[in-house]
Amino acid sequence: MLVHEPSPAFVGRHHHLSLLAADARRTVPEGARTVLVLGGAGVGKSRLLTEHLRRVPGTPSAVGGCLELGAEGVPFAPFTALLRELVRSGGPAADPTGDLGRLLPDLKGVSGAVVESRARLFEAVLTFLEERAAPAGLTLVIEDLHWADASTRDLLVFLPRNLGSAPVHLLISVRTDDLHRTHPLRGLLPELERLPGVRRLDLELLSKDEVGAQATALSGRELDPADLDLLFERSGGNPLFVESFLATGHDPAGAPLPEGLRDLLLSAVEPLPEPTRRILGLVATAGTRVRHTLLASVNRRAGSSDVELDAALRPAVDARILRSTADGYAFRHALLAEAVHTDLMPGERVRAHRRYAEALQAGVERMPERERALQLAHHAHCAHDQPLALSAAWRAADHAAAVDAYPEHLGLIERVLELWDQVPDAVERVGLPRDQVLVRAAEVSLVAGSPRRAVSYATEGLDELGVTGFRDPHGARRESFERASRLRHARGRALKEMGRDGALEDLADGLVLLAHDHPDATAVGATMAATLMMRGHHDQAARMARRVLDSARALGDRRSEADALITLGGLSDPLDTDEGLALFGEGIGLAREAGDVPVEIRGLVNLSGHLKNLDRLEESARVSLEGMRRCGELGLTRTQGGAFACGLAVTRFHQGRFAESEELLSRVTEGGVTWARALTLRMQLDLYRWRPDALRATIDEFHRALPARVSSPVEHLPVHGVLQQLAVYEGRLLDAGRMTRDLLHRTAGERSRTPLAQGLYRSTLVRHTSVAARLAEEPGEEARQLAREVRELLDDMPPVTEHSDSHARLAADAWLAPDPEESLALFEAAMAAVAPTGHVVLGAEYELAAAEAALRAGRRDRAAAHVDAVHRLAVRHGMALFERQTRALRARHALPDPDGHAATSPAPERAALPAGPTPAAGSPPAGLTPREVEVLVEVARGSSNREVGEALFISGKTVSVHLSNAMGKLGVRNRTAAVARARELGLV
Repeated sequence: MLVHEPSPAFVGRHHHLSLLAADARRTVPEGARTVLVLGGAGVGKSRLLTEHLRRVPGTPSAVGGCLELGAEGVPFAPFTALLRELVRSGGPAADPTGDLGRLLPDLKGVSGAVVESRARLFEAVLTFLEERAAPAGLTLVIEDLHWADASTRDLLVFLPRNLGSAPVHLLISVRTDDLHRTHPLRGLLPELERLPGVRRLDLELLSKDEVGAQATALSGRELDPADLDLLFERSGGNPLFVESFLATGHDPAGAPLPEGLRDLLLSAVEPLPEPTRRILGLVATAGTRVRHTLLASVNRRAGSSDVELDAALRPAVDARILRSTADGYAFRHALLAEAVHTDLMPGERVRAHRRYAEALQAGVERMPERERALQLAHHAHCAHDQPLALSAAWRAADHAAAVDAYPEHLGLIERVLELWDQVPDAVERVGLPRDQVLVRAAEVSLVAGSPRRAVSYATEGLDELGVTGFRDPHGARRESFERASRLRHARGRALKEMGRDGALEDLADGLVLLAHDHPDATAVGATMAATLMMRGHHDQAARMARRVLDSARALGDRRSEADALITLGGLSDPLDTDEGLALFGEGIGLAREAGDVPVEIRGLVNLSGHLKNLDRLEESARVSLEGMRRCGELGLTRTQGGAFACGLAVTRFHQGRFAESEELLSRVTEGGVTWARALTLRMQLDLYRWRPDALRATIDEFHRALPARVSSPVEHLPVHGVLQQLAVYEGRLLDAGRMTRDLLHRTAGERSRTPLAQGLYRSTLVRHTSVAARLAEEPGEEARQLAREVRELLDDMPPVTEHSDSHARLAADAWLAPDPEESLALFEAAMAAVAPTGHVVLGAEYELAAAEAALRAGRRDRAAAHVDAVHRLAVRHGMALFERQTRALRARHALPDPDGHAATSPAPERAALPAGPTPAAGSPPAGLTPREVEVLVEVARGSSNREVGEALFISGKTVSVHLSNAMGKLGVRNRTAAVARARELGLV
């Protein structure tokens, strides 16, 4: 482990030490614990962790630090360091899979073979740590997480989730003043803090008394009050700054005030001999730490001997600027390294980087090849040696790929592309033309979860080949057909993931470019089949998937076989659930065996949705949870986990678990189809919580995320449905009728009985019929014409299957039933059918509709019972919309509240009650319609047309039409006479 040389002064952190010690003691009986130690630069995070390690000497420990090397940083650097330390310390080093050798090639008995998935690598690290932790426990320290590469962050999320009962104490330091608005840790830290067994420990600045105690320990005497006041003011309570001020050797009152932080920190460096300052500059060029063998090689290239190096290093170690590590040296604090490096002249920096590049190119004793390649890429780039930087970045990209470090892999390929035009022989150095490098960039972008970048790189590659637009597949030269096809395939996959137009065109053109027996043809065909299904072309999708399945099996292409099976599972007949589930199971299993992570993830996402469409909500939830677990295993939680969080959020919404649904949606990151689908669920939540302003804002956000002109129409259907509902609840029935007519026109051409088509149709069927019923009660020719058109379209739609969708068919028939008794019976049957599924929201909707049907049938007791049931559900689940509706129904129909008291006064709020046939009991006399009676009741209360419209949620103009019709039927000429006549008839 690292050999720390702590300052003799340790003050102000004893409470934090106690917390760390208590956490450590809990690991053996309770399992793994993680502590995030957060604080500003120089506040003492590393000092606290060092002191903790010093005080628990009986527990094995290891330390790894993150390196600040930018895009070409060393993937998994801190884990490589601590694993190496544990191996060197002795004990078991079992690694039966050989995967640990990918991080630690010098591990004895490990071949370092590369596999295709991160899952086995992460599992190998987990298993190794579990073995080392038993039985006495293990302390792991990861320093400077703010510099961590993306792959390190992924593994760091994986470990706390999976260490479980292993007695591992994981301590992580983070410099908070480096966490700018777009820093990746901004989203990661809350994710880590939510995990069981994770504690956050914030280090604050020292108080004045603590500064005084530190100064006394460092200087050997107590400061007088005036000096202490000045030292506290100048240092701000930062322990590092206190040390730096006192290191000048002068009293605080007489010490010159440095111009800035850099000058303050360099005040400890300036008195050192010139050779020592020169060596410090070389160390700082490497970052915060450097291997001795590498530093010695660089020093020799600067014309100095190893003896001179040792002599130059000694003063820096004695002055506590540097500290020794197991294999080299590290700055006592990262701020010191930054200050020394910043103090170098530009020419000095470039020369130092060039010497590092030369030393790395020649080879460094005991340095693993992967680390050497990645550091060479960094130093060659900083030395402005563009040819070497390009070659090194390309080789380093292969090393990043070997450990499935997707973000780092992509960053290095992007470095190659950035340098391409500046290196005349780039093709020879890389061994590929630029368009093929762009193919690789596009494909890695997809795996890294960046489909927009994939589109950009693939488009650039096609431009490079002279291929533009669609339906011109042979625009490229014949010898470039295969390359153009790969670019088409990559862009098609990315556009599919984003829900954008152009995916089918790209895939079709890519397929035409290949011979039918080409090994890539099945993969392109499998993607095309999935895209056809996603876009609603189900017959074509099924034909393509079956063709791909036959070809893949003949060629032994198990990846494409898995993809085709999953597509066929999604296209299976809902009546034959066993067949569909079997197809999904076989496809997901094959994808997992083949190491095809995207296909496996797609299969789990689609299976969860398939089960949801079958009303098997808890099974769907279990698949979503399994998908989230797999993403954690694979280190893909942030790039792929959002689809499962969104799917589970939809299930919890249906179950009325709104708070859980909203929490799950907070985990979905912005961008792509998954984000757009999360927004459609937010709209539903806003609707049922009755937040219409928030709903409209979410709709605007959706259209920005997925513009209609370039997106799949299927993705926009749920938004149209929400707008339809909003129009109903706001009393804009004519608008709702027009939307219903348009939605049914869009669905009319879909005759196949696929889960997607059935799900979209079934989810809106009851609302379409409710709009048709309500329109029939509206006055005016336009309303009657819309009602007729909607009914005709409904009659022309395919029937809903009966096996699990009977509740939708029953509720739809109930809305259209002419007899109120029949309508009530059908709604109650729909309630009974939906109850076993766990659909709380649908159950509440059916129950409320049953209450309205009971009122039409004159069954006031039944109506009151249904209203009470809906109200209880609304309060329990936070469905503010239904709560308002039940209150309005009680007030308008004088129904008793749950305590048995009749509600005879108007509703205190103008409730968001949808317009609908809810008249008083019995058939109204004088030919009046139920709606006209409702208008008369409100007018009798002294309400204006506007107030009547608000109470009934219809427009003032519609109120006027209803009132005019009622006056004509009653034979009166004004509203006062109409109210008097209504009283005579017992209507008000």
